[in-house]
Amino acid sequence: MVITTVSIRTHFVALLVIGLVQACAAAPKGAARSEPTRLKLTFSAEADSFRGAVHEYDSLWTQDGVRITRALETAAHLRFAEIGDTVIRAIVFEGGSSSGYRESPMRMRASYPLATKRATLMHELGHRLQSDLFRASENDHPFLFLWLYAAWVDAYGEDFAREQVAVEKRRRGRMDYAAAWDEALGLSPEARAARWDSVRSSRIHR
Repeated sequence: MVITTVSIRTHFVALLVIGLVQACAAAPKGAARSEPTRLKLTFSAEADSFRGAVHEYDSLWTQDGVRITRALETAAHLRFAEIGDTVIRAIVFEGGSSSGYRESPMRMRASYPLATKRATLMHELGHRLQSDLFRASENDHPFLFLWLYAAWVDAYGEDFAREQVAVEKRRRGRMDYAAAWDEALGLSPEARAARWDSVRSSRIHR
């Protein structure tokens, strides 16, 4: 049997191709994007009349929890695991939603339509994710809005994000949501991300 240079090269190339295919098959899927923190959210009703809303929030989280967590952590460049906030209680009632803090539960409005339940859940989880960067007396909404829009887009798309900004801008209270959203969205996506990165880095290392 005569072994030629061409046959040796052909055999080498074949082995190289097989090795590359096996390496790609063995590589973990989604490696380009780190796995999100495994958050455990439990929803409970303040009164029996809110049990239907609890079921809706439960179903939402079962279906979209990983997607929501990944979008928030990616946009904020923060991780729930790093701040030790991975087991969260949420009380469903009829009133203004709030994020709570650590052992203090979130409070989620029962009557929101499903899309706004999704957006508000991300909004309040976003407060918790960045909460250690701000003093309790600070209004952290202007900072949240630097990256929450990107998280909404990542999780549910641009149309969803625009619709939920419009919902939030109609809210009334001590906080001027419309002005805060206008200021944030007056910046380009790149400028919002750069400003948030500057704020985040300066407060992490203070």
